[in-house]
Amino acid sequence: MQINKKLQEYIENNIFPSYEKNDLGHNLDHIKYVIERSFKFIKENNLDVDYNMVYVIAAYHDIGHYIDAKNHEKVSAIMLLADDNLKQFFNEEQIRIMAEAVHDHRASLAKKGKRPRSIYGEIVSSADRNTLIEVPLKRTYAYRMEHSPGATLDEIIEESRQHIIDKFGKVGYATDAMYFEDLDYKKFLEDIPALVENKEEFRRRFIEVNNISLDKKPEREKFLSSIYLIIKNENGEVLLQRRQGTKLWPGYLALPAGHIDQGENAYEAAIREAREELGIEIATNDIVNTFVANRKNKSLPPYYDVYFEISKYVGKIKIAEPEKCSELVWCSPINLPDDMIDFEKEAMENNANGIKFSVTYADNEKKLVKTKK
Repeated sequence: MQINKKLQEYIENNIFPSYEKNDLGHNLDHIKYVIERSFKFIKENNLDVDYNMVYVIAAYHDIGHYIDAKNHEKVSAIMLLADDNLKQFFNEEQIRIMAEAVHDHRASLAKKGKRPRSIYGEIVSSADRNTLIEVPLKRTYAYRMEHSPGATLDEIIEESRQHIIDKFGKVGYATDAMYFEDLDYKKFLEDIPALVENKEEFRRRFIEVNNISLDKKPEREKFLSSIYLIIKNENGEVLLQRRQGTKLWPGYLALPAGHIDQGENAYEAAIREAREELGIEIATNDIVNTFVANRKNKSLPPYYDVYFEISKYVGKIKIAEPEKCSELVWCSPINLPDDMIDFEKEAMENNANGIKFSVTYADNEKKLVKTKK
């Protein structure tokens, strides 16, 4: 087995560094593991394939994960096709086959009744299987530490256990389509169901593998705070803004709002945001109703949101920050629109039912598919 030296240098210097952006389960160590296992399958099965092509497929198969984790196989295939430097090593047909193999590598493909379009896809798909029990325990812990802020240790352990069951259980999506004899993976699939079915043993191994200290007192949760302005017109309609140019909830309708900056209190933040966003002046005496929501977010820190209903203001309401707001909309408070940010809508509905303090849950990754006006 001999890899083209110039090709290897190009991959190591230009492709491998991109994996620093990926998570634990798709980092450079994983890529090298897949390359090694791919070559192992070729040798053990005496396969008549191009080692250089297999090397590139394995090197590229997770490169797009940091861009779009859910569709990273498609992104990675597109990135391979767009790499003109590969043309000095491969012809168009070889590049097409490599891109297809990258696209076809995910284990969930077999659950859809499909299989890779070439032996190259079968090789890398088979190699892209962890055989050590410790690895999924570490990966699930790292993922939930990043995406489940505020979750308790017990919640993290159980969510991780359920994910491993879904992936590697008796009907798991990663248990099908073993295209080559793989005794290591067979042993893994025998051992891990026994572990996840024993909750006490799973908890013990999970804590041990991730080096979690049970003696240390849990840190107190840190909260951020925002204020929201409820302004009504003479018809009793509530003012909403159409968000634009924002990372979170672009296109959604929302109350005029903003963070409470360091050194401010909630009243000062409300006065400032009214001036900055709407070009009006309000005073604390203009506040006729206040309620609070403890917002738990999918992948943001938790918030305490303070809602102020304003009875009057000075000035004419306008879009003072056009880069953040595309339009102003007046809506009935008893028939709030579907495309209003869900946790704001929920907090207002709770207040209408006499609940002055509530807990709301927000999916900040939600995308607006169709804007309703």
